[in-house]
Amino acid sequence: MTGEAQVIVEGPDEERIPDAASIGEGIRRERLRRGLTLAQLASQVNLTVSALSQIERGASDPSISSLRRIAQAFDLPMFQFMIGTAQREVVVRRDRRTKLNFPDRELEYELVSADTSGEFEVLSLAIAPGGSTGATPNGHASEECAVVLRGDVVAEVAGQTYALGPGDSIKIHRELLHRFTNESAADAELLIIISPPTF
Repeated sequence: MTGEAQVIVEGPDEERIPDAASIGEGIRRERLRRGLTLAQLASQVNLTVSALSQIERGASDPSISSLRRIAQAFDLPMFQFMIGTAQREVVVRRDRRTKLNFPDRELEYELVSADTSGEFEVLSLAIAPGGSTGATPNGHASEECAVVLRGDVVAEVAGQTYALGPGDSIKIHRELLHRFTNESAADAELLIIISPPTF
C-alpha cells in the first residue's frame, strides 16, 4: 500500500487519533532494543535522521508508507505501532476497532483481532463503490484468505480475475500479486486473515 493514511479508534461518543508520541515511543523503544542508531535506522527506511527523530518524539505523524518501511525493517506488523503498548483485551468490540483510513482511496481497514502478535491477524476491509486496494496489485510474504461478508468484489490474483459475492472466499499464496476492487454500485466488506501478520 502507498499513500497517506489516518489511524483512528472510534468509540460510541467520540473519535480520537492515537497519540503520535506513543507511536513514536514504540518505534524508539524497538530501535534501541535492537541497538540501532537514528542514522542506521533512517538509512534502512529511506528517511532523513531529522524526520525519523521527529517521528520518535511525536513531533510529526508518520505517513503510512514510512510506518510500513519502519515495520518491515524491524520485521514486525505495521499495526504493532498503531495499537500502542497498553495491554489489550482478548475481546474487541465492533465500535472500538483500530481503523486505518486512506483519504485518497475509497476503502477502510479495521483490526478485528485483538492485536498483531502470534501467528495471524484478522482484518475487516470495507470498499466503497469504485474503490480498490491499490492502483496495481501488490504481494507480501504471508498467506492470506479473504471472505466476502457483503457486496460484490473482483479479486485479481497473479493476473487472473475472480468475481466474488457474499460468502465466497479466496486463498492467496505468499508473494502472489493481488488486489481487490469493488466495481459495483454498493458497498462491499471483506474479512481477511493473514498469516503471519504483515499489515
